[in-house]
Amino acid sequence: MSKIKDLQEVAEIISIAIAREQASIEYYKNAHRKATSENAKRTFSLLVEQEKAHEAELRAQLHQIKAEIDFERMKSR
Repeated sequence: MSKIKDLQEVAEIISIAIAREQASIEYYKNAHRKATSENAKRTFSLLVEQEKAHEAELRAQLHQIKAEIDFERMKSR
């Protein structure tokens, strides 16, 4: 049961990281809207795309962790 608990803890941490990535995306989108120069707008757009990529990677990791949790539960039956 310890391995499942460890995996659940990792899943929780990844979920928190996803929420933070989403907050960063919104922050940079807002900064983009407020920016007055094209250079600043490009920079904030790039940052939004980078944060989206981070979120996607974290979601993939979370999916994998959840699959491991399911597998461990199935094994312990």
